[in-house]
Amino acid sequence: MGSLKTLALAGGLALGASVAAHAADLAYAPPPPPEPLGLKGTISSGFYLRGDVGVGVQTVSKFHQDDVVQFGGNFFGKTDNSAFFAGLGIGYRFNNWLRFDVTGEYRGSSSIGVNDIVFNPFINDFQSNTYKANLSSLVTLFNGYIDLGTWNCLTPYIGAGIGFTQNRISGLTDQGSVAGFPTLGYANNGTKTNVAWALMAGVGYEVNKNLTLELGYRYLNLGDGQSGRIQNAFLAENYGPLKAKDIDSHDFRIGMRWNFGDPNCCGPTPVAYAPPPVVRKY
Repeated sequence: MGSLKTLALAGGLALGASVAAHAADLAYAPPPPPEPLGLKGTISSGFYLRGDVGVGVQTVSKFHQDDVVQFGGNFFGKTDNSAFFAGLGIGYRFNNWLRFDVTGEYRGSSSIGVNDIVFNPFINDFQSNTYKANLSSLVTLFNGYIDLGTWNCLTPYIGAGIGFTQNRISGLTDQGSVAGFPTLGYANNGTKTNVAWALMAGVGYEVNKNLTLELGYRYLNLGDGQSGRIQNAFLAENYGPLKAKDIDSHDFRIGMRWNFGDPNCCGPTPVAYAPPPVVRKY
């Protein structure tokens, strides 16, 4: 009889321990699994749209005109003006340090000009001309960027791009003098398509989960441009076009990126899990 009582008491104690353990499981949720180590944020959708505006300090390295070169003339007194531009693009961010995009850009008309002096053997004297025109461009670039880490939502980056550009020289006038008499020429619009390339650096600021603002610098090489053939306004003569060689620009840009599902580095800091204290009742 004593052994039966002992077995009953042991069974009751085991059942009570099981119920207590089950109640403890119901009272407290298990802690969440630890987050994997890595860069801040995750990419749920890497696509983004971008827009940029800015101003470029644009220059022409040298000018060429067949008749001036033929008679041993020289160009001097180049003038260049700043160019304003605006562009749109679409891109994809592969991870926290690598992204690519394709951009299209219009660069508004900027004034260019140059003078020449050449010896004219038909009058046995020197003559000079002043050329003035407008230069505009359409630029398409495929760009790659490396983001260099994020500090307080600021992400510096470097990048490079390659593509093509269509440079347009319009409104060319050619004013000069021969033996003291004024001359005048004009040219139709001319376009030339070239390979374009760029080097970039800047910093992005994440305003919220979707919007990133950028401030950056870009060196852009636009290749060459040329006008149409130059027509003498007084005589039935025309001459070779004016060619602008090795056009480049130092650009300063303000841009924005609209991200689809990119992380919010400025969001609330996650609260670490702390299990509640165990209270024992006696």
